[in-house]
Amino acid sequence: LQPLNAARLLISTLCERDLPSAERNLVLRAHQALEGAEDLLTDLLDISKLDQSAIKPDIDSYGLDEVLLPLVSEFQPVAEAAGLQLVHFIPRHAIRTDFRLLSRILRNFLSNACRYTERGRVLLGARKRGGSLRIEVWDTGRGIAQDQLQSIFLEFNQLGVERAAERRGVGLGLAIVERIAKMLDYRIQVRSQPGRGSVFSIEVPLSESMPRRNLEALVSVPQLGDPLPGRRLLVLDNELSILHSMAALLGQWGCEVLTATDRAQAIAVLDGRAPELILADFHLDQGTTGWEVAQALRERFGEAIPVVMITADRSDQCRKQLQGLGVPVLNKPVKAGKMRAVLSQLLAGRAPIKELGGT
Repeated sequence: LQPLNAARLLISTLCERDLPSAERNLVLRAHQALEGAEDLLTDLLDISKLDQSAIKPDIDSYGLDEVLLPLVSEFQPVAEAAGLQLVHFIPRHAIRTDFRLLSRILRNFLSNACRYTERGRVLLGARKRGGSLRIEVWDTGRGIAQDQLQSIFLEFNQLGVERAAERRGVGLGLAIVERIAKMLDYRIQVRSQPGRGSVFSIEVPLSESMPRRNLEALVSVPQLGDPLPGRRLLVLDNELSILHSMAALLGQWGCEVLTATDRAQAIAVLDGRAPELILADFHLDQGTTGWEVAQALRERFGEAIPVVMITADRSDQCRKQLQGLGVPVLNKPVKAGKMRAVLSQLLAGRAPIKELGGT
């Protein structure tokens, strides 16, 4: 995932540039190819872990908006690019679930709805059903015949696709959804009418109390203006290709970017001035973590510098370690839009650090 992450960041940088139409077309095709590779790797990793029972649910209480609003933020531009309207209805309820696994299920529902709907809209909503909450994704797409509803959950199966050129994705998404739902003991339902659309739903247990706000909901809060230009950011990673890619993308967003592979290099490039935010890879060289370096820099400058942790390690052990840090976490390959949303949220409430002698 490391080289794929570097490539994705570089392609994202090119996508945002004003290129001639021929070059733009090549860049977009490269971007789509990399997305396909990432989707395949992620799906194969996930289905392998699920089949080996290597994933253990981490159940906690979440406000429904904490789970759904980041997905709305993520899929709004996807729907718009497809000429669709994304509508959401999020009642004030709390649920008990595994945030990551439920998000994986709903992300698949939304992805398929946007992918297989030519016109109209996609609706994400929820309704109470006894002691459960039924979360639903409606679309106005092509629909599925009644006799084919069960086969959509088979591996590498895509309905109505006869040629390789027509394939979208790899056909593992709903197979993963079925395995996750079985592990969590959630009920999945599919209703569909050919030519009119489909409804995918999942029932999740309600929580008795409304929990505290979760850090993973950061991307859900809309920001006014652009808080990134002029911000002084430190990027920590032991992969030089990723440092170069991050510097190119963040620099294009108007940030002043400093890069380092370890603590000593970070202190040297900072030259006595604290960064306004640290983006740190979790695993650095010689058993050191980016969190340890970030903590050392916080102590050195005597301030709680915002930190975003980044990792390609998808093991449950690493996930639990990162959960206890209380900072946002981005998985590699990093999605540029999500990273920008998290950075904007963390920096929006902080006044820019002025140069010495500035006004």
